[in-house]
Amino acid sequence: MLDFLRLTRPLNLLIMAITMVLIRYGLIVGHLERGLKQLLHETGTSATRDELIIDPGFGPQLPLHLFILLLLSTVLIAAGGNVINDYFDTRIDRINKPGQVIVGRTVKRRVAMMGHLVLSGSGFLCGAVVAWRTGAWHLLVVPAFAIAALWTYSTTFKRQLIIGNTTVALLTALVPLTVGLYEIPALQANFAAHAIVALPGGGQYQMDAYFPELWYWILGFAAFAFLSSLVRELQKDMADIKGDEANGCRTVPIVWGMRWARALTLTYIGALILVLLALHMAIPSLRGDLPFWYIQLGIIVPLLLSAGFTYNAV
Repeated sequence: MLDFLRLTRPLNLLIMAITMVLIRYGLIVGHLERGLKQLLHETGTSATRDELIIDPGFGPQLPLHLFILLLLSTVLIAAGGNVINDYFDTRIDRINKPGQVIVGRTVKRRVAMMGHLVLSGSGFLCGAVVAWRTGAWHLLVVPAFAIAALWTYSTTFKRQLIIGNTTVALLTALVPLTVGLYEIPALQANFAAHAIVALPGGGQYQMDAYFPELWYWILGFAAFAFLSSLVRELQKDMADIKGDEANGCRTVPIVWGMRWARALTLTYIGALILVLLALHMAIPSLRGDLPFWYIQLGIIVPLLLSAGFTYNAV
């Protein structure tokens, strides 16, 4: 049982879940709260935040139980994808990490396949319930795409030049984007046409001007996730070149050589830094000293260290 759990990569799943929670409560709720404080500042009122009369529906539009189902859908589908990836990667893993092969040793192949089907199917059902309860049936394409992409990646795309890395990066970017797809259009649809906030002394105000900035945040996080995933995948390809080459994979280090793989990785890291700087300039709430130093020391410095390791590793 523990070995099967290892196949799902529980630490990665935990990071995904934390990301979705932070997007909902740290980003969306936090941004709306900052909007209320900005409104108080712009109106010059002496009222406090607690004195505002706020539409009771203003906030996250996805009820908590549906958000939990959405989170479960994402995590279960990712877990199923991790299992099927190891199922088809057995020969490669015997070369790259012989002591860590699970499928075919401690977990039977048919058990791994059944586990993938159960996890992916359960994830799709959770996503279907969320789409049904919200009426956003078109968003059911997200879990369907994720399941299909993870299967095709494991069977085909992983061995193809660029396509495999791009597939993983797209799926990584979908994690923060999925929360935004359910929340932001609903906020715009429900609150764009009427006042949301009333001041104690009179005066009603809309908050729809603050909604577009949420898209900047979400798309910025998605772009960061996409590029950071590309960096990670290329670094993995460089580390796993021996097993990949023996099994006919056409990764960047194999087809273009380690020199170009290193150059491409460094280019992606540079693009990541540019995305962060663009977000810092485009989003007013990131222009203070604290966000600036967090971005510099907490993100850009580790990226530069990663670039240094990549440069010296080849």
